[in-house]
Amino acid sequence: MLRDHDIQKLAGQLHAVDRENQQHHENLSNLLGNFNSLLESYNLLKSDYEEEKEAREKYKKMARGQERNPFVLVLVDGDGYPFQEDLVRSRNEGGITAARRMTDSIKELLHDRLGDQAEQCRVMIRIYANLLGLSKALARAGLVGHEARSLAVFASSFTRSQDLADFIDAGDKKEGADHKIREMFRLFSDINQCKHIFFAGCHDVGYLSFLMPYRGMADRITLLKGPSFHPEFRTLGLPISEISSVFMSSPLGSSPEPITSKSAVPKSAVCWFFQKGICKYGNDCARQHITPQQHEISKPQDNKSDAHSTVREMKHYAKILRSPSIKDGGPLVHVNRNGDRIDTVISQPTNEEWNAYARRAKQHKLCNQYHLGGECSNLNCQFDHSHVDDSLIEVMRYIMRQNVCPNGSDCRLSKCYHGHMCQKPGCKGGKPCRFSQYAHTLDPQISDDLTPIDQDEYDSNSSHITIG
Repeated sequence: MLRDHDIQKLAGQLHAVDRENQQHHENLSNLLGNFNSLLESYNLLKSDYEEEKEAREKYKKMARGQERNPFVLVLVDGDGYPFQEDLVRSRNEGGITAARRMTDSIKELLHDRLGDQAEQCRVMIRIYANLLGLSKALARAGLVGHEARSLAVFASSFTRSQDLADFIDAGDKKEGADHKIREMFRLFSDINQCKHIFFAGCHDVGYLSFLMPYRGMADRITLLKGPSFHPEFRTLGLPISEISSVFMSSPLGSSPEPITSKSAVPKSAVCWFFQKGICKYGNDCARQHITPQQHEISKPQDNKSDAHSTVREMKHYAKILRSPSIKDGGPLVHVNRNGDRIDTVISQPTNEEWNAYARRAKQHKLCNQYHLGGECSNLNCQFDHSHVDDSLIEVMRYIMRQNVCPNGSDCRLSKCYHGHMCQKPGCKGGKPCRFSQYAHTLDPQISDDLTPIDQDEYDSNSSHITIG
């Protein structure tokens, strides 16, 4: 039999085992409780993460959507910005020409503000005017007929000519156009896809208080100068530009400058292409076919010094600029005596060609590198590589000639389709022209034809010479 001492010892051991068992049970219960809490916290965090991830994906899609179709807005108060007389008199054709000129001018201004991004932006034009009142004012000036809303033909052709151009009758209420312009401005100023707003309402100081919240926003807003520009708009700290090829330079009804000589030929009536020997209309051309010497004689004499006296005059274009020469099966690069690259002249597309190009580009934007450069090395290119008519190729070529080649007049690339010199009639440089002052003073007389260099050769010799 066990002694009392042994029995007490065993009882103590049993109690110890029981306490350890209870402690183990408590520890296990605590561990399981903590594990359950951890699982609940994990599930909550996972749910929050999934919601955040979904929200982020939605934001990315929305951001991509906002960058997909960028555009700029042109808002015009037509009551204070009358179109040039020749455009208004031409009625139907004048409206088409006005829309095209305005679109082209805005695109030129865009390059100074948005750089390369300007190529992707479409131009939306909204002109609001009291058509009845404006027609009466133009009729009194002898520019349109006296029938009611005689400007309607011009306005409708303006609207039809471009997909995003609208000339809208705001009614004959006193502030009909003002209200429309303000609301359109507020709406589009908060839209990320609208990259810039050109505001043409600086004849009316009533817009000043409305524009005050946008002071200094030069990256978003540009003021367009009109015939009755109010100087107080300069206090807004916004850039000011002018579209002189579209709007009148003086208020409607002001006295025109007297004509000093009937024999003097208006500058706008001279056929620039005839002086280069490439006018395709011949005797049917609507402009004057006169030689550069006759043009110089017909100009009024001006004894004032010209700061741009070194800029080439029209007489330099008397000789035909040759098409790219062919030697050993490839085109050559024309250069003048100073080694500057000289571009051949490309005629401005007709209205029909512009419209055909716009329709095609609206379906799918064309790839410049493929159609003009002959090849596209971008395997992920999203632009159109399908067949294009020759007439559309010429429109593309004309557009790209307005873009300055990054290599300048030193370019020798065989497939370069950018411009190396300014070819605009009478242009002396400065805004909105994108070409440098030197590109306006090049001697266009070709003295040599050089063998072009391929892109690979350029890349191997210079890392900064490229074709875009």
